Amino acid sequence: MVFPFDKTARPEKRKDESIADWLGRQIVAGAYGYGQPIPTELDFLAETGISRGAYREALRRLVGKGMLATRTRSGTRVTPRESWSLLDPDVVRWSFESGSPPDWYIRALYEMRAMIEPSAAAFAAERRTEENLQLFRDALHAMRYCDMTESSWHDADASFHRAILISSHNPVLMSLEAGITAAVAFTTAFRYRDMPKPHTRNPVNEHAAVFERIEQADPVGARRLMSELVDTALLDSKGTTVFDLGLPTLKI
Repeated sequence: MVFPFDKTARPEKRKDESIADWLGRQIVAGAYGYGQPIPTELDFLAETGISRGAYREALRRLVGKGMLATRTRSGTRVTPRESWSLLDPDVVRWSFESGSPPDWYIRALYEMRAMIEPSAAAFAAERRTEENLQLFRDALHAMRYCDMTESSWHDADASFHRAILISSHNPVLMSLEAGITAAVAFTTAFRYRDMPKPHTRNPVNEHAAVFERIEQADPVGARRLMSELVDTALLDSKGTTVFDLGLPTLKI
């Protein structure tokens, strides 16, 4: 078995992160399916020379994300996907880095955003500060002048959506910041760069309309336009995936 993570990483790079990244991508891609054991500690150490401590710390990370379960007699095995922390930023990243993610997952991320972001935008319209408004202005400026195929544009888009959560001044919503912004960044990159026929329409004007309602302290308008923005993003993704928007449930 070959373990293709970077064994020559610089000393300051934590090796357990390299192992966790490799294992995480393998699990997401289906190389290790539900109930299957991952490479044992002895096999892993013999192949790579990685320390026991680094290996065990990597497993702890994946157990913490719900992707692995360790039992005394059966060893460490992959858990069912519904047990995973699917909004964990690493899990989101691995899902997109491992190839085109399944349609149910993309759709589920958009449904989650449709539930959270419109309400967060309404709170932002009521509670934003001048400092918060500058976060929106900076993000919109970058979105207007960066190429949509570049990481800088995707970062700017994620910054706009991060500003919505920050401006809500709701501590629980703000605790979702890392996961939601990861979902925004990777679904946007997929839609505008990685699909077989990427979209070319820059949605900056729709984002600017949301910002205008937030700036004008209009929670009703902010909620409505934010809902439309997320719905449009989902429909943009429909053309080259196999979404069936009439399905009542998601099949994992």
